[in-house]
Amino acid sequence: MNIFITIGLVFMVWMCIDCIQRKEHFIWIVIMVVLFPVGAIIYYFAVKNKSKSKGGANIFPLPSPKPQKEIESEETMHLKDLINKHHKAFHYEKLGAVYLDQKRYDLAITQFQEAVNKDPEMKEARYGLGKSLHGAGEFTKAAEVLEELIKIDKKYDYGNAIFGLAECYRLAGMEQKAMETYKTVIDSFAFFKAYYHYGRLLDKIGQKQEAIAQMKSLIGSSQDLPEYKLEKERYWIEEAYKFLRKNGIELA
Repeated sequence: MNIFITIGLVFMVWMCIDCIQRKEHFIWIVIMVVLFPVGAIIYYFAVKNKSKSKGGANIFPLPSPKPQKEIESEETMHLKDLINKHHKAFHYEKLGAVYLDQKRYDLAITQFQEAVNKDPEMKEARYGLGKSLHGAGEFTKAAEVLEELIKIDKKYDYGNAIFGLAECYRLAGMEQKAMETYKTVIDSFAFFKAYYHYGRLLDKIGQKQEAIAQMKSLIGSSQDLPEYKLEKERYWIEEAYKFLRKNGIELA
């Protein structure tokens, strides 16, 4: 029994140190001590393990290296039936959205493109097409689609569309356009990932001090974030700290 208590104590101390380093609320340490050893386990899954996810939920899907199996659901078959009967842009867009959720990007691209062809003003279809092309690794094509969407609505999806455009530029190697678009995002929306990549691009073109200032700005902006937002952005805050440390700068 003693060995389990020792392991529990070591684990709790490790989590307490992590809590202090992350500057989490002091109540977590109280919980870990009072609810020993369950409190430390709760902290691990609620805070430490959760923060490992890269920047929280990603609006634009990561490229999928493997094609997904073609498994038709009742929903997709119903939508296909409606398309065959009515040929409406709305149904193409809905089917594309289902395929996008399933990461069946090639199928999603076809449906969204049909929706755009039938209704060029359908912003949801353009956005879905851009995200599907991004997921398929077609970053240049995705950027072209999102450019057109931004012309229609610069703030579409609360800024996620123009942020996605900046990401596509960066991943396509169009770094000057990426910098310009990230700057636009930073001026209007509080996306820490945009702050970070803008700083890295500044560093890449030799503007070291400007990059350092950008990372400091990112960290400074995090000080007054509510807890839910802080957790979402924690990855990029930690990456900014790493960048500064690599450049010989330690912040208190």
